[in-house]
Amino acid sequence: IGGEAAFRHGIIEAAGLSEGHRVLDVSCGTGTLAAMMAGLVGPGGRVLGVDLSEEMLKVARRKAAGDNVDFIRANAEDLPFEDGSLDRVTISLAVHEMNREGRLNALSEMHRVLAPGGLAAVADMRPPDTWFARLGMKMVGLVETETLTDMWQSGLFKEMGRAGFADRRRRIVAKGFFEIVVGRK
Repeated sequence: IGGEAAFRHGIIEAAGLSEGHRVLDVSCGTGTLAAMMAGLVGPGGRVLGVDLSEEMLKVARRKAAGDNVDFIRANAEDLPFEDGSLDRVTISLAVHEMNREGRLNALSEMHRVLAPGGLAAVADMRPPDTWFARLGMKMVGLVETETLTDMWQSGLFKEMGRAGFADRRRRIVAKGFFEIVVGRK
């Protein structure tokens, strides 16, 4: 549907990045968002990207080479970082691929690694509530699994609350197809 750059900028804006922040991008894929964030946190900050796919990480390492960005193979449900060691955590278009238990585990891990007061920005598809969104999601439904509809039934906003996030807020983006839910530790 277009608007990828605006969508990624929306995630960055929602995360409230500043120079010097320590940031984790969970399920980072080819590292596009991580590379964008590395430029914003500056030389005093650090961006880490984790993904299960070594092939994706190879692309990410080529795309985002720099002193303040690194990519690690890791599972979102078992993040290899100390409790409270990061200022911001992001994940985009990956939570809907997890079953309910996996989503809660991943969100809880994101909460665990955040420092007190830190923010998580979780961006994913949202339940369609307009004719345009319903039409688009019918097409998406051809390739998605039941984990997407389960996430919609359970509610990403509520799941973030169950994982411990407070002060949650939701922002609808991209013509109503996606939401960015931000929570504070």
